[in-house]
Amino acid sequence: MRVPEKVALVTGGGQGLGETISLTLAREGAHVAIGDLNLDQAERVAGLIEEMGRKAIALKADVSREDEVKELVAQSVAGLGTIDILVNNAGIFHRGPIAEMSEETWDRVLDVNLKGTFLCSREIISLFKEKRSGKVINIASLAGQVGGLLAGANYATSKAGVICFTKSLAKELAPFGVNVNCIAPGVIDTDMTAAFPREELKKSIPLGTLGESQDIANAVLFFASEESKYITGETLSVNGGVLMD
Repeated sequence: MRVPEKVALVTGGGQGLGETISLTLAREGAHVAIGDLNLDQAERVAGLIEEMGRKAIALKADVSREDEVKELVAQSVAGLGTIDILVNNAGIFHRGPIAEMSEETWDRVLDVNLKGTFLCSREIISLFKEKRSGKVINIASLAGQVGGLLAGANYATSKAGVICFTKSLAKELAPFGVNVNCIAPGVIDTDMTAAFPREELKKSIPLGTLGESQDIANAVLFFASEESKYITGETLSVNGGVLMD
């Protein structure tokens, strides 16, 4: 067990990458609070975790709303006793040219992907400072490193912001023994990428294949465990070699 008896809060944990992350942490010993807009999906994943013998709670929350984030964190602590690991995974995707992008669409993507990461992280700071420990793991994107390829500019910009926010928060919390890191997935085989031209994409990836949700969950597990205790402010690219830095 790599995170035995730790308590994780995973936003967007009821589906896609979030589901795999939640189940992976649970298999390695963690109890998990699952925040998601879709409560039914969150409850389904919580049930799977409980079948492993771990504790789990499902909570409905829109991470772009301050009041709902405060309630999400409070209920997580009340239900599971504390929080040791925060995974800021909740996000929405958008495609389309800038010239055709509405102000509303721009704002909604930035609100969920970037402001949501800020709100959830800010809400956890006092607890982590008091404990003088904690792990914050943010999910960014290759698009945030190179600009939108198949993604819209709003999505790419939000994820670039997550990368920079990670560094800022890492510097602020390092004196309190808190690690803050980021993962930048490339093209991962999920429902979100189902409409992408798969065969063409594979030709552009040095490893010749799309990533799997488990590849991202494994990276989250590394940052959540004590194996990464001397790493903070880092962005780990998991992209099959598309971007090498």
